Amino acid sequence: MNSIGNARRLRREQTDEEKELWGALRAGRFAGFKFRRQHPLGKYILDFYCPSAKLSIELDGSHHGFPEQQQHDEERKKFLNTDGVEEIRFWNRQWKNNREGVLLEIWNALHQQTGCVAVVRKVQNHRFIPPDADKLIQLKPKPS
Repeated sequence: MNSIGNARRLRREQTDEEKELWGALRAGRFAGFKFRRQHPLGKYILDFYCPSAKLSIELDGSHHGFPEQQQHDEERKKFLNTDGVEEIRFWNRQWKNNREGVLLEIWNALHQQTGCVAVVRKVQNHRFIPPDADKLIQLKPKPS
């Protein structure tokens, strides 16, 4: 099966966690950033991809804990890095137990990749509003 056909199949067979995260990311809902799901890039298919930030987001199940899969994931990350794509990974259980934390990490990665505070696009659709940067700075613990 070619990569486009495989991507279509993966879109149809999403996990519950992927469906939920896609609900937060789709249609410019995440601070106005546009995401694609099951996006083919080279020989890989990215769970979620933001082209403007060159950011890949992966939701991993338990099979990613096996040594063979970890080696595959490391090779994939090297490939993506050579193309300028940053990849962040979350375990499915992270999404289930701490959605706000996952969304905040995605926001931080988008901000680091683009320097943007928010994309003014489809503002009425935004489901995730970035936190006030000044408040985040105040919440960081002071080093001892």
